[in-house]
Amino acid sequence: MVLALTGYAPREEALVTEILGRRPDALFLVGVNHTAETRRRILSAGIPVVEAWDLTETPLDMVVGFSHEKVGTEVAEHLVARGYRRFASVWADDERAARRRRGFLEVLRRHGLEEVGVSMTPAPSTQRVGRLSMAEMLGRGVRPDAVVCSSDTFAQGVLAEARARGLSVPGDLAVMGFGDLEFAADTVPALSTVRIDREGIGRLAAEALLAHLEGKPPAQKVVDVGFRIVDRETT
Repeated sequence: MVLALTGYAPREEALVTEILGRRPDALFLVGVNHTAETRRRILSAGIPVVEAWDLTETPLDMVVGFSHEKVGTEVAEHLVARGYRRFASVWADDERAARRRRGFLEVLRRHGLEEVGVSMTPAPSTQRVGRLSMAEMLGRGVRPDAVVCSSDTFAQGVLAEARARGLSVPGDLAVMGFGDLEFAADTVPALSTVRIDREGIGRLAAEALLAHLEGKPPAQKVVDVGFRIVDRETT
């Protein structure tokens, strides 16, 4: 097994080229957006491939994931239905977070909610950056009644800044994260978030690769594992 980490940087092409040079039996990729050269090299290798953590109707071979756009739209609909109208958001600048943000903002536009405070930060996310982003938005006069974050880590920072400023959550400010990380249920107040079956994605991807290596064609080329909004105390 050979592992490589891009760290959200545009290094996938070089890493894939290096790995393919070792003549692997199969390939597992996080994400579905690749350069044309990366796609060409992978397809030329003629090995089983699973892309994950996203969805596409045109996978290289097989894909196991969920729709980031749909996460954004459903989070927006969920919070609007609860009566929130003044939104702000803290987002990492990676491509998958951008898909969630587009879905989120599109729904708000349909509801006539055009003014959304936005803080964009380089990936990966940290609690400190989440806190600084919230402080920066408040400093320029953004006064939301709900903040949507592209990760639970950012949301944890937003909660810390709200607490430091004497803001009540969810009385003054609702907070929504993403990922349902281990700490999310134990924050004070407990963090509302979006749960992804991370283990399920990994298991299904591994099973698909093993079946392919044994000469068994996959029953599905595209597997949508979905997601679930988890309402806790912050909303």
